[in-house]
Amino acid sequence: MRIRHIRLATALAATGLAIMSCSNSTPGTPTTTDHTINQTTTTAGGTTSHSPSASTGLSMAPRVTNPKNLRGQEACQLLTPQQQKELTFTQPGRQGISEFGESECEWKNDKLGIFLTLDTKRRGLEETYLRKERFPDFTPSTVAGHPAVRSDRNDNLKSCRVSLGVADDQVLYIDFDRNSAGRSNPEYSDPCGFAEKVGKMVLDNLPPAR
Repeated sequence: MRIRHIRLATALAATGLAIMSCSNSTPGTPTTTDHTINQTTTTAGGTTSHSPSASTGLSMAPRVTNPKNLRGQEACQLLTPQQQKELTFTQPGRQGISEFGESECEWKNDKLGIFLTLDTKRRGLEETYLRKERFPDFTPSTVAGHPAVRSDRNDNLKSCRVSLGVADDQVLYIDFDRNSAGRSNPEYSDPCGFAEKVGKMVLDNLPPAR
């Protein structure tokens, strides 16, 4: 679990720097930290560039058009027993509390590891976009129509993190690691794709936002 804690600590540090930068500016005035990152997304119709507006304070992350409610959920209950069995887990997940005080859960066997972390008290997927420059492999994606970001991919270890926008102010971090006994499973050779598969499972279980 230590690797994920380091990742989350990095996220918190980056967010803290952004907040400090904002606190030194005039209220309502966007700072360089908030508005120097551009996003380019490739779609079926071509390439669209999204640049946050310094005058309007638009967010960088795509809006969630079909929001679900992640708030108040327990991470170890985000996957049903049947889904856990499908993922080859025979033991319950190990519950924990993240650095920012929310539920997290880890499932692990000799084939793979899945780690889910809730983030519902900050700015949703915007947290990932605000530190985009920290991820050389930052790649926008979608999971069942929800905006997401692939990052921290390691093709040697077959690991990946997917940040999944559940609602505009709620994000689920999904970390996947392939373990030694899972090398023969071709599905694990695409770690980001497999993490997104888990994200789709979770979305299927969540109630709509009210």
